[in-house]
Amino acid sequence: MPLQDLTPQIRTRLNRAERFVGLFVGLALMGLIGAFGYFIFHTAKQKGWFLTQARYFTYLQSANGISLGDKVKLMGFEVGEITSIEAMPASDWLYNVYVEFVVRSPYHGYLWKDSTVKFVSGDFLGNRYLEVTKGYDGEVLYKEENGKIVEWWDGTEYLPFEKTTKPVWIRAIESNGLNNQIEDILKVVQEHLPNVFALTNQLSMTLDHANQMSTNVNNLLIETQAASKNLVTITENLKDPNGSLGRWLLPEDLNQDIHHTLLSVTNTLSSADTNMTLAVSSLNISLNQLATLTSNFNAQVQANTNILGEISSLVVTANDFMESLRDHWLLRSAFKEDKKKK
Repeated sequence: MPLQDLTPQIRTRLNRAERFVGLFVGLALMGLIGAFGYFIFHTAKQKGWFLTQARYFTYLQSANGISLGDKVKLMGFEVGEITSIEAMPASDWLYNVYVEFVVRSPYHGYLWKDSTVKFVSGDFLGNRYLEVTKGYDGEVLYKEENGKIVEWWDGTEYLPFEKTTKPVWIRAIESNGLNNQIEDILKVVQEHLPNVFALTNQLSMTLDHANQMSTNVNNLLIETQAASKNLVTITENLKDPNGSLGRWLLPEDLNQDIHHTLLSVTNTLSSADTNMTLAVSSLNISLNQLATLTSNFNAQVQANTNILGEISSLVVTANDFMESLRDHWLLRSAFKEDKKKK
């Protein structure tokens, strides 16, 4: 509906609502702008944007634990921040990391040529912060007049300060090996920190069990005291030169029986040795006699060989003689065969 079609009363009310909404929006916008301006002003004040800032740099072996924007402290006060962290070229074997930072006025007046930079462990999480030390000897690194830096120390003389002037170098003192080891230990502790309470509870239970165990061991020692006394008595008997242990294992009667038995066995073995010697001698004689008999038998066998030859010749001769008789005409009839038997 067009605004002209509304009644004057409605148009008046709408105009008032529009003015009220516009006023509310304007006030809200002004408040937002004021809050944003205050935030910028507070941030600039904290950052030291309205103060004179002196630039410095140093070299480190490692950038572990530091980052851009970390605070710079002097005598416990926050006086600046880190503005640049860069790795050095691989060909530079002396330095590894380039670190640049700023120090706000008037604190840069405490930094002289003998000032140093330290990186200190700030907490158990392995974070570090940069701390500069107050100088006592030499020249101040920056000279300020009327809120502006006018000169800087290049190591030999003061030179005019310009916008293209490079930062001033400050020698860094890094933590030694022991501090690094302590930092590593703190890192390990931090990693295992969630288990510390559970570990303490387990340790408490272990100590309770150990206390109970020590009580049981004490009772056991009291109970074994009598047994230790008996053991001492046994050891004293073992040191007896008469052989208490042997008497305990072998009674005296059994020892005597064993002695008699061993004597009998010794006598038996001596008799057996004598008899064995005699038997061996008799066997030797018998073997000699046997050897003689075999020699005689051998001679007889050789003689019998000749006799058998003569007998064989005699048999052959007799056979020839009988064949001659059978072929003789006078005696041929005596050797006729009986045909009926055939």
